[in-house]
Amino acid sequence: MLSGGIDSAYCLWQRVRAGQYTRTHHVSLADHEGRRDVEDRAVQQILDWMRRNGGEGLIEHTSSAMDFRDMWIPKNFHAWAYWAGAIMASPRGQSITTVILPRHSDAFRGGPNSPGARKSDAAYRGHIKLICGREPRLSLPMAHLTKAEAVAAMPEDLLRLCWWCRRPRAGQPCHKCMTCRQVDPALAARWRR
Repeated sequence: MLSGGIDSAYCLWQRVRAGQYTRTHHVSLADHEGRRDVEDRAVQQILDWMRRNGGEGLIEHTSSAMDFRDMWIPKNFHAWAYWAGAIMASPRGQSITTVILPRHSDAFRGGPNSPGARKSDAAYRGHIKLICGREPRLSLPMAHLTKAEAVAAMPEDLLRLCWWCRRPRAGQPCHKCMTCRQVDPALAARWRR
């Protein structure tokens, strides 16, 4: 799933660098957090960057939309797992066996083996198997990195295209959500270099 965020862009960048074909999908998610427009824009900019920087012919991209309006929604990984299952169930998705989870080591409070991380993995495996009839292999290519290490490793021009804030205000980061609290100091350290 290509969200337009740092983590999914990092994983796609690594695959493009390695010359690996990748099937990406973006869910344009309208919900109470209000990040749909900034994420949609970031996805297009990231895809354009990837194609200009070695990814031409390596990326097959699709998108879908979900509109929860003002409803409370469960964790986003449930929606992403649904769409991954739908893709794997499609005629063109029958050969897909692996789902890449762009999860860094500090994505969940308590770390990569925390109850939250285990719930996410179980949702991916379970939802996908219910939809397509087979359980995917989950790949976590950046699980050994913190968010700050991913920020430090990415090309600066790609990093500037990414979005990260969970609750933007007027198209700007809130600087209060968990992701902003991880990214803000990492960006400050990066720009000081």
